[in-house]
Amino acid sequence: KSGINAEYGESALKRSFSTRNTFSSPTNKIKRLFNDRPLLSNGLIGGFFMCTGVLTQQVYFDSNIKWKEVITFSSLGFALGPAGVYWYRWLEKKFPGTGLLAIIKKLIIDEFVWGPLTVVSIFYVLPFFETLDHQYAINEFKQKFLNAWIGSAGFWLLFQSFNFRFVPLKYRVVY
Repeated sequence: KSGINAEYGESALKRSFSTRNTFSSPTNKIKRLFNDRPLLSNGLIGGFFMCTGVLTQQVYFDSNIKWKEVITFSSLGFALGPAGVYWYRWLEKKFPGTGLLAIIKKLIIDEFVWGPLTVVSIFYVLPFFETLDHQYAINEFKQKFLNAWIGSAGFWLLFQSFNFRFVPLKYRVVY
């Protein structure tokens, strides 16, 4: 097998008839979840990371938990996880491989398309859902977008190059 389908292993039906240890480790169960349900697994992990991040920030800096914000951030993470699965599949299909040229193309497209979309989702979508005030969300976006995107691009280029070079497609969203 080759290509994108090989990244996700055998079909779930074929795997269900194979011999499995009923007491398999949690790691094997997580791997199986990523193989069988990549959208769900990435959504759950994305939601978990966003939830954990905002809770940590609130407890550490505010000592006051704002549950609406926690739910909004978690929902965004749950949505971005599956969107990231499709995004990385598309990138791999358009620029297959782990060679230097393929990685450079992926990095450029990722930083100029996916990067701004995620920053927009944080600095427009989240404030909008928290307040339901379009003008407030626009002001947040205008104040924070450019610096956040430039900082994000500078920070993530190194990590994404590692991601595109060494991390299997099915785990790229999580990394």
